[in-house]
Amino acid sequence: MLELAYSTKVYYDDTDAGGVVYYANYLKYCERAKQEFFLKHGCDLFALHNKGLFLVVKEARANYITSLKLSDSVDVYVGVKKLKKASIELLFEIKSGSKTAFKGEILSVMIDKNGKIVRLPECINSLPYLEFR
Repeated sequence: MLELAYSTKVYYDDTDAGGVVYYANYLKYCERAKQEFFLKHGCDLFALHNKGLFLVVKEARANYITSLKLSDSVDVYVGVKKLKKASIELLFEIKSGSKTAFKGEILSVMIDKNGKIVRLPECINSLPYLEFR
């Protein structure tokens, strides 16, 4: 089971002229949920950034199931799918009420300030796998 990490509602600036959430904004919701998920489990990405460590997206897969619309309530669920020495793959599910609007997977890699791939820090390695372990 994925873990609720971020809740919001759809604001005007999230939508296109028709009041439907612009496709790239689903990934923005995922990014915010990732940061909240990490913080909840004791891993501050901002602190890592200040130490010269950056978790950068290598690959994103998105499945847009149904549209979110202006003023919809949004819940973003996160789970760790896979951890390797220098990368983490996260699963995301965006819901509005009982309706699933989006499912995605994002693979991120840890790099240093020189762009060199480095090992994940302990705080990321200790994130819970939930159902995927």
